[in-house]
Amino acid sequence: MSEVKTGLVLEGGAMRGIFSAGVLDYMLRKDIYYDYVIGVSAGAGNAVNYVSRQEGRTKQIITHENAEAYYGVGQLFENKKILNLDTLVAEYALKDIPFDFDTYFASETECETVVVNCETGKAEYKGNYKTKDEFLKCQMASCSVPFICNPVEMEGYHYLDGSIVDSIPVERAVNRGCEKIVVVLTKPEGSRPTDYSKMKKLIDWCYKKYPELCDAMAHRKQAYDKQEKYMKRLVQEGKAFIIRPEEQMIRHFESNNEKLLQCYQYGYETMRKMYGEFENFMKS
Repeated sequence: MSEVKTGLVLEGGAMRGIFSAGVLDYMLRKDIYYDYVIGVSAGAGNAVNYVSRQEGRTKQIITHENAEAYYGVGQLFENKKILNLDTLVAEYALKDIPFDFDTYFASETECETVVVNCETGKAEYKGNYKTKDEFLKCQMASCSVPFICNPVEMEGYHYLDGSIVDSIPVERAVNRGCEKIVVVLTKPEGSRPTDYSKMKKLIDWCYKKYPELCDAMAHRKQAYDKQEKYMKRLVQEGKAFIIRPEEQMIRHFESNNEKLLQCYQYGYETMRKMYGEFENFMKS
């Protein structure tokens, strides 16, 4: 930790989060840590694995040889949803690919996860968990992709993927006092997020119980554009540093392990090549 409060912001992107995993594993090997870390959707998983200092854990989960246990058509028939978050998040953390809760909870790093409250349509920032169950539910909520996952219930409210409202939570990092912010994105320059406004009828039908959520989804593109503009302003002011792929190597829900591993290595090499520039930013 330094005298200047540092922050790390991690974008989501489903399987594209393996690019970020490569970036973060390089940072772990260099013993680079931050005062504050925030992740959204797949970035939330990357965030907690980074804070628990478990190099390779995200890669291991995404490229798991038994990936059909949590994702695919088989899950659709068995659980009525394509993505089984109970397996992907909870079961792996507790059994198959153990999460280091002790290191995570003992860390001095403040770590937050972005979720969207279906009832209010607003982003919420979760941290300071009291129990493992609360922690795991929050991770599931942030990864609950619309249409392919059910909302996750917590304390009487229902939550979905945080990227619906706050895909690049840089403003939250600033509000938490961060003066230097590193942003790891999973899409190349010029790429746009899913524009839910083009699926308004489907949204209104699927989430008719949550009118505020429907409105937030319909305005996702505008929210993303605002966040991106704010981030770029911070870059111009010397307060933010962006790490992102120059090309899109994999699909949103890539299933080819060879391509996934190539994308992981691409992230690792991207960080290695940018390390000198990164050091200059952190020291300036």
